[in-house]
Amino acid sequence: MSEKLLRLRYPATCASCGGALAKGTEASWNRETKTATCVNCLGAPEAAIAAAAGTIERGDPGASAAREWRRRHDRREQAVRSRYGRLSGVVLALSDDPHSTAAWAYGANGERALGKLLDPLRDEGLAVLHDRRIPGSKANIDHLVVAPWGVFVVDAKNYKGRVEKRDRGGLFSTDYRLYVGGRDKTALVAGMRKQAQAVRAALGDEDASVKICKTMCFVDADWSLFARPIEMDGVHVVWPRALGSLLRTKGPLSHDEIARIERKLALALPPA
Repeated sequence: MSEKLLRLRYPATCASCGGALAKGTEASWNRETKTATCVNCLGAPEAAIAAAAGTIERGDPGASAAREWRRRHDRREQAVRSRYGRLSGVVLALSDDPHSTAAWAYGANGERALGKLLDPLRDEGLAVLHDRRIPGSKANIDHLVVAPWGVFVVDAKNYKGRVEKRDRGGLFSTDYRLYVGGRDKTALVAGMRKQAQAVRAALGDEDASVKICKTMCFVDADWSLFARPIEMDGVHVVWPRALGSLLRTKGPLSHDEIARIERKLALALPPA
């Protein structure tokens, strides 16, 4: 048997929940993976198995968006076949999915594209998680990156058109808005708040000092020649290369701390 219950001779971190385990704490010790699991997590079979195996579900970028597109696409196809019978093939060939359905496919493609750019960062010691579910919500987080600076909540956007910050205020006031392709998309900025709150809750009191950066990355939009990253209400709006520079910002987290926080977030925010 590779695991046994004992009192720790040295401080450790629970491989399941990421909690700190003080010297003398009773915990399970896995000799093969050299990891400890707290007594509370041993009561959760899935967590215990994952801890024993030393694995993390890092997620598949765009998976939940692709599933939603497929669900809507199939539902429309079934409705057309039911209504038009033998003519349904012609109707389907001459018509496209409505924008509300196609948007899910665009979103999935954007998440996949950004995921391919983020995954190599693991070779630099950063942790990358994709498509995380927010507990108690239908919403998800596209990407999470744990870096020396802290945790980056990354929302991928696959929009066309130029990204701009415009001041729509009057002569003696300011009202900054985010425009993409000439359309006001400021509401996207506010949407990042819920994602950051979910990450903060997952980190808990133990990691209250870990910083969180809300980031929105437009993977295929246009930017002016001398464009600079945009910051609005604490959200960094960037393009892929600028995102890479932001993620590499120096900070206090060590490789061990990055790995611990990655495991903690992976368990608290499972794949969507």
